[in-house]
Formats: sequence, C-alpha cells, structure tokens
Amino acid sequence: YHEQITYVPKRDCGTKYNIYLLYPNQPKNSSTNYSIHIDIFDKISLKYLASWYLSIPFQFLPVNRIATQIFIQNKKSMISKLCPLYCGEHGHCVEYINQKFLYFCQCNEGYSGVQCNIKQNCSCSSDSYCLTSSICVCPINKFGSKCYLKNSICQTSKNSCQNNGFCIPVDDRMSLNKFTCLCTENFYGKRCENRKNQIDIKFDDDKISMMSFVFIHFITAIENDNHQLSITQSFHILFIELTNRTYYLGVLREKFIESEHIQTRILP
Repeated sequence: YHEQITYVPKRDCGTKYNIYLLYPNQPKNSSTNYSIHIDIFDKISLKYLASWYLSIPFQFLPVNRIATQIFIQNKKSMISKLCPLYCGEHGHCVEYINQKFLYFCQCNEGYSGVQCNIKQNCSCSSDSYCLTSSICVCPINKFGSKCYLKNSICQTSKNSCQNNGFCIPVDDRMSLNKFTCLCTENFYGKRCENRKNQIDIKFDDDKISMMSFVFIHFITAIENDNHQLSITQSFHILFIELTNRTYYLGVLREKFIESEHIQTRILP
C-alpha cells in the first residue's frame, strides 16, 4: 500500500508515473474513509520537506483512478502553531502543502500513529530514515525494503562524475548499472565533462561602465532559414545594447566552439 520514487528534476521533470496502490486491508473496510498521503524527503540529507493530501472521491468503488500534478517547491511544510491536533512529545503538527487548514501529525523518526504515540520496532539500516515499521527511506547509495543493499555504481572510478559533479544512481527497479550526474554551475554533459562557454566583456568607456545594466543579444544564423534571436550556448553574433539605444558588436564568429572562453573589449 505504499510506493517510493527517486525524483531528480534535471532528469525527471515532466515525467508521468503510473503507480498502483493497494488498500492496507483486504477486503477494504467499507466504514473507513481512505486517502493518499505523500511525503517528500531530501534524498541526500534524508530531511523531511513536505506532504501532500489526495482524497479518494468514490470510496464505494473497488478501484479508483486518480490523476494529480505535484509541484515541488523550495519551501518546506511549516510547523503550524494554530493546529487543532495534539501530536504528543514525539511529533509536531504540519499543514499539508496543497490543502490549507488541513493538518496532520508528522511523527519523529521511530514513532507513528495519529498522535505519534506508537513506538516503532524499526529494522531499517542505521543510515536510513525509519518512517514506519514497514517504510524505510534509503540514502542515495542504498536500496531495498530495509536499505541494506548497496548500489556501488557511483563508487566505481570509471563511472564517477567529473568536475565535482554529484552522482545519483538510477532507480534500482530500472537498472543497477546506470547513473545521473548533477553538474555544478559551470559544467554540463553526461559526466559533467564539458565546461560551459564563458564570455568576459570589458568596457573601456567609463560612461558605459557606470551604467547599471546593458542588454545582450545573441543571434544564431541558420543556413537557408530566418535568423533566430535567443539566449543559447550556440550563437554566431553577440550585440550589446545600451539604454540609449547605442549598439556595439561584441562577438562575431562563424562556428560554435565547445567549451570556449571568449574575452572581448568594447571600445568607445
């Protein structure tokens, strides 16, 4: 009756997931009002971030199909001071991130229950997060129901990410031999092996240097097609526009060069 997904925005943004959830009791209790509760954790630090609540509209049906979109925000669920729930010593009251004025008790690790008063007999690995007695949140390099299985794909020298990129194994249900590299700001590529193009512009005119901002126009010339005006890694012409509608030619080149460091000076 539960499922886990490792979500990487760089890799999985826009991905649709089809998940089948069973009722915890078979047959289901017709007098119980069921719902779906979604928790999100930071996979690296294993810190709790937020929760979503999804209602099941037709409780009388044996099967329901529910479609929803989850927007993962930078902010985490806030502990509510106005919560009407009593969560005891081992939990705190949290508002669902998608439902205002709907609260639940987020229990501390090792505790569960509506009021977080049930001590769990956790058998998860010591470096994982024990959500309930049957749900373990594994660290980035572990998998399995209790997080005792180790994925070593990121530790092998031939598969490591370059230039301080962070290696994340692909979901173990898909492959044990694939990984994703999260690159630092100045690098890209499957293993962060490519450096992003860098452009340094120096203004020799003091009047230009004192301006609070300028406009940069990138132009890509495509053979037998109209010119494209865009901001992209691949470009042929770079114009600089000042606030007084004065234009300067910053860069002019015929071909795009990978990982190029361009240095140019703007003369009055």
